[in-house]
Amino acid sequence: MHDQDRLNQVFAYRTFDFRNRFPDPLPSFRAALECLQSEVAYLPDVDAEIVAYLKDGRAIPMPDAFFWQRKPRFASRAEAQEWVLERQTKIEQGGEIGQLVNTNIADPRDTLEKQIEDALNSTATQVIPSALNDETCRAAERWLRAAIDALPPVDLCR
Repeated sequence: MHDQDRLNQVFAYRTFDFRNRFPDPLPSFRAALECLQSEVAYLPDVDAEIVAYLKDGRAIPMPDAFFWQRKPRFASRAEAQEWVLERQTKIEQGGEIGQLVNTNIADPRDTLEKQIEDALNSTATQVIPSALNDETCRAAERWLRAAIDALPPVDLCR
């Protein structure tokens, strides 16, 4: 670690969710992460961002890998196939509206085999569990130090 920690250049953090429910600056990455993990956060699995603001006015968006994890939607091929077949039945019963159901997972116009493959390969995004906060915060701080080191010098004469 440097004699002067690069993280001292961070003025504040901000957390953004789908409805921007966290307007106040936060003192640490952990506090920002905990906002996304809170009951107050609105759809943090869909839209979220954490930004570190530096004292010199620059902002560094934190990679979403520090607050999101992606997990497979289905544990097995059989589970994905069952889901595709159930959806196919709903589409057949529901007309055109039914065709819009979960097209982000698999396109119902594709062959059954391709739909199963797409479903099996699809992932769901979740905010990381709080049990991972210590490890995640350490990794985020290492990343942020490197990101600050990689920034070009500020031209103070502008």
